[in-house]
Amino acid sequence: MEKESKRIRKKKPSTTRKKRPSQKVPAKKTGNKKRQHHNKKTKRKKQPVKNYLKELIVAISLSVVLILVISSFFLTIVTVHGFSMIPTLREKDQVLVQKTTDFKRFDLVTFKSGNGNTQIRRIIGLPEEKIAYTDDTLFVNDQPVDEKFIMDEINESQRNGKNYTEDFTNRTLTSAVAIPKGYYLVLGDNRPYATDSRHYGLIVQENVIGKVTMQLLPFGEMKSF
Repeated sequence: MEKESKRIRKKKPSTTRKKRPSQKVPAKKTGNKKRQHHNKKTKRKKQPVKNYLKELIVAISLSVVLILVISSFFLTIVTVHGFSMIPTLREKDQVLVQKTTDFKRFDLVTFKSGNGNTQIRRIIGLPEEKIAYTDDTLFVNDQPVDEKFIMDEINESQRNGKNYTEDFTNRTLTSAVAIPKGYYLVLGDNRPYATDSRHYGLIVQENVIGKVTMQLLPFGEMKSF
């Protein structure tokens, strides 16, 4: 009996089941799904807007380049040099020039002079016209023509006992009775100090670049002609 009592009794395996830790079922993230869905929609909306803006910028850029290329054939910008066109234009003013061959009396034109410089002067005499100045009066084919654009300067000069434009005729510039075809007589508005046809003669139409249509700079003095 003692031997039997000394025997180690084997423990029977416990039949009780261990409780597994309860696993929480993750709640459905309905809110996040809605946000993701909403973000996808907004991204889809933003992409067409971005594409539209890119296309718009490209279209505007191409249009600007095209306009500049086309306008270069018809328009150009010229900077005024010298003081011959005072008071109408002054040194370093910038003007817009339309490239044309259709000119009228008193148009401002830009042309290449004999030394290659670009000048701006006013057309006074057209082809096949007789031009004369007598006592500050312009005569075209023996008929007086007012120069309203320098009337104040003429009156001021005469009050001082001087002519604003010295007496001369087109025959002092050329032996022809009238201005030959394809030539123009041009003068600066600053008559006592201007360098113009009285000094370098008539200008040939081939050297005329175009007609001044607008003063661009300075901005405060912008005007059209």
